[in-house]
Amino acid sequence: MKEVIVVLLSVYALSACQSTSYDAYEMGELDEDSKAYTENKIADINTQLGAGYIANGHYERAMLKLKKALKAEPNYAQAHNYLGVLYNRLERPEKASQEFKIAMKLAPNNPSILNNYAIFLCEQKEFDQAQQLFKKVTNNRLYANRANAYQSAGWCALSNDKLELSEKLYRESLEINSDSPPSLLGLAKVNYKKESYLYAWSYFERFYKLSVLDADSLWLGINILNNLNAPDKNLLSSFELQLKSKYPDSDETKWFYQGKQEY
Repeated sequence: MKEVIVVLLSVYALSACQSTSYDAYEMGELDEDSKAYTENKIADINTQLGAGYIANGHYERAMLKLKKALKAEPNYAQAHNYLGVLYNRLERPEKASQEFKIAMKLAPNNPSILNNYAIFLCEQKEFDQAQQLFKKVTNNRLYANRANAYQSAGWCALSNDKLELSEKLYRESLEINSDSPPSLLGLAKVNYKKESYLYAWSYFERFYKLSVLDADSLWLGINILNNLNAPDKNLLSSFELQLKSKYPDSDETKWFYQGKQEY
């Protein structure tokens, strides 16, 4: 959430600085070079706003901003990128794929575009193609979010039951950011599936001390503890109580009451 707030604040500051040129643009008082510069800025501002709205779940507002960005600059790659993300959130995979492909054509080496498209492909079960794109991203040592890319690649491999690959990728993520909750949780899941319960617990213990537990992670924690020889009974009871009280309508709570014994 903090990252989103920082983005939005920077956008509003930039928007204020550009207000004069934007008014001149609207009135047709700029020369062609100035118009091109202003169009790019309008596209950039609205794209960042659109991305922020997506992050906060305001999809209608996001669509308006991203469409406005493309009206100003039809070939603005990041606007197409975030439209792909938005259409994917709206469960319109054909439109999402179309937008991602346009973004890729316009900026074939942009790591954030490659990463978002790889996530989309993984969700569509195009695992091999997704991993090829993730590899291009993680090989870019100048990319500031390489840890997140490794994390996403690890999640993708886990979704495809490639446990060894998933473990390797999550470990690469932790090499860059040792306190990445999603990577710690991912490694807990990998080791649980491998029936390495002590390792699973060691990662999960680090994870839950850094994060707020949701139904999925509480259910995983319960199952890991139930498979340990000497689990912390108080902690197990706490996880069970949190699951039942905070997420009474979740699938995980239904499984708990049904006596399901696995994650």
